[in-house]
Amino acid sequence: MRDKGKVKRRRGAQQDLVAIYRRYAREAGIKVADKFFDATEAAFRRLARVPGLGTRYDHDHPALAELRISALSTPFNAYLIFYKPVAGGVEIVRVLHGARDTYGILAEELGIEEGAGGDQAGE
Repeated sequence: MRDKGKVKRRRGAQQDLVAIYRRYAREAGIKVADKFFDATEAAFRRLARVPGLGTRYDHDHPALAELRISALSTPFNAYLIFYKPVAGGVEIVRVLHGARDTYGILAEELGIEEGAGGDQAGE
């Protein structure tokens, strides 16, 4: 028997998906937007079955310790899925374009105050 795993989406992740879908629909058409949606759903199911597939997010802050990253498949591989393994599956935290300020967005999502945690940059 194969365990499918459960996918939980945080509000920020759901908002990301809607915004990206709408942008693709507007700029590239509904077929491309639907392909994006299908690619994300397939990736979420795969991660839920095998949560260790992604790469650990490399940051020292304790709130980010369990966070993992996985890129979507081509042609959507510029988008990164940030997720946490949880009992029985995964929690999708955000889906972000890799060129964005991913740390800043994740810090806001997870309530990390600026200057808190592993960043030791001096002024």
